[in-house]
Amino acid sequence: MDKLTTLKVLFIVLALGAGCVMALQPAVNRKLSTACSHAVQASVISFGTGFIALLAIATAMRVGLPSWPQLAGLPWWAWTGGLLGTYMVTVSFLAAPTLGATRWIGWVLTGQIALSLVLDHFGWLDYDQQQINRMRVLGIGLVILGVMIVSRN
Repeated sequence: MDKLTTLKVLFIVLALGAGCVMALQPAVNRKLSTACSHAVQASVISFGTGFIALLAIATAMRVGLPSWPQLAGLPWWAWTGGLLGTYMVTVSFLAAPTLGATRWIGWVLTGQIALSLVLDHFGWLDYDQQQINRMRVLGIGLVILGVMIVSRN
């Protein structure tokens, strides 16, 4: 296997791991929220522990912080990552316990793929442009059908 193929396989394995973590996170967060009086409190604790972990990793790796000139030219949307994560975690506190793990992840995955098709089609947010075609539409349709099937049974 060449280096590029090995790297792709590694990234697929890491992506599968991220998917597994996404299935675990609402249950972990729900347990945390049982000790809190509001989902937002639990989100603050969740992001706080994540922030501490990132500080420890950055310190151990001696990464440091970027300089202001490095950040100054960023587009506005590059600053929204933490807000997007906050939305995701907070909504998972509220919705995942009612929907269950399979429905929650199914609908999250459907939203991810649907928006990804649009982002790729237009090349928005610096993604390489990849046109929507019949097979991609069929693919998202099958994902939606699959989520509907597991949601009913």
